Amino acid sequence: MGSDTARSRPRVHLASLGCAKNLVDSERILARFAAAGAIVGAPPEEAEIIIVNTCGFIEPAKQESIDTILDYAHYKEEGSCQRLIVMGCLAQRYAEELRTGFPEVDGVFGLNRDEEILATCGFVQTCDSGRFLLTPVHTSYLRISDGCDNNCTYCTIPLIRGAYHGRPAEEIITEAEELVERGVREINVIAQDTTVYGAETRGGIRIHDLLARLAKIVDLHWLRLLYTHPAHFPEGMIDAYAEIPKLCPYVDLPLQHLNDDVLRRMGRRVTRDECLRLIERLRARVPGIAIRTTFIAGFPGETDAQFRELLEYVKDLRFDHVGVFPYSQEEDTPAALMPDQIPDEVKEERVAKLMLAQQKIVFARNASLIGTRMEVMIDEPGDEDGMWLARSRTQAPDVDSLTYVEGCDLAGGQFIEVEVTGADGYDLIASPVKENHGILT
Repeated sequence: MGSDTARSRPRVHLASLGCAKNLVDSERILARFAAAGAIVGAPPEEAEIIIVNTCGFIEPAKQESIDTILDYAHYKEEGSCQRLIVMGCLAQRYAEELRTGFPEVDGVFGLNRDEEILATCGFVQTCDSGRFLLTPVHTSYLRISDGCDNNCTYCTIPLIRGAYHGRPAEEIITEAEELVERGVREINVIAQDTTVYGAETRGGIRIHDLLARLAKIVDLHWLRLLYTHPAHFPEGMIDAYAEIPKLCPYVDLPLQHLNDDVLRRMGRRVTRDECLRLIERLRARVPGIAIRTTFIAGFPGETDAQFRELLEYVKDLRFDHVGVFPYSQEEDTPAALMPDQIPDEVKEERVAKLMLAQQKIVFARNASLIGTRMEVMIDEPGDEDGMWLARSRTQAPDVDSLTYVEGCDLAGGQFIEVEVTGADGYDLIASPVKENHGILT
């Protein structure tokens, strides 16, 4: 009887595209499907319900979403799919175009439409059922706000997710406690802009105060803050990095450029010197702190001289992690209408030069780490026998390099001390320190 019951429960497959904030949306709706009686996590060829949670941030992300929808549409003919649902950011912004262009799709839903999606799939379920984690069980993301008021001239986030709105601190703390009770040992705090948290409310709890409260959760081992903004980085955050042991010494600080004219036209509300002073204060207060940043190459009007200025700063500042993206001309953004749009081939050439400069910095740093010791968290087995994928406190999930650990008796979620024995490109290779092996949990 049990197997007959299982076969009568609809099977759901979900493809989550884009950023970690989108991943949290995916986890929430999967939890609601599971609570309503569906079997979630089915292979796409076996699923009666397929959901594509789309990204619509920049043109490559939009194209990936469209390609994924087309790929999954085949399962309506070749598999068991009875309902193909499109949700998320691309659906929020281009709902009518998706309905018209994809007749195979049974429903197009923007953000925060979970109940309508459930109803379209034949379920009635209205309560919040938490999250069905799509990350390894020991690590998770914690979203503290949604939307953004920065209105950078190149960015579509306000068009998609609307104005900034933070979650109540008590609600955030409760969710974090529930995650830790489920076995999560690393929490990565996310938002479109985490550093503005609490600033909209007079006397409200600010981001550094929230992190201090999260750090008090007993079984939480690592706490990491992502998506900070240099224009309103509170001084209390620098103190938090120095004073909260659980807070990883890792700053995700998207600078986007380091020329004042380009920053002004980007609408970044910060100058180059303010960015440089912030980096200097962080490094002085927290020696060894890792800084990850991102840059946009080929913003409209970026001259050769302005690009060379950025390139020299990247060489001099020696960031730990750098992502570089060619400017994407997104409709309905002010930057899309600016004169002097840069040809694609020039953008790509500038991306390559920045990444080559950063590669030399990372390779030299990795070589200097050989023989040093550090704590890592084991994530999962690697492709090779006896190798495990792991990360240090200065390596964030999904976006940074990895540490490959050699060992046979390890397990996901385990924290151990390792010695770096080599490097493979951007990644490190390490072995457990025998006298400490198994002590950390």
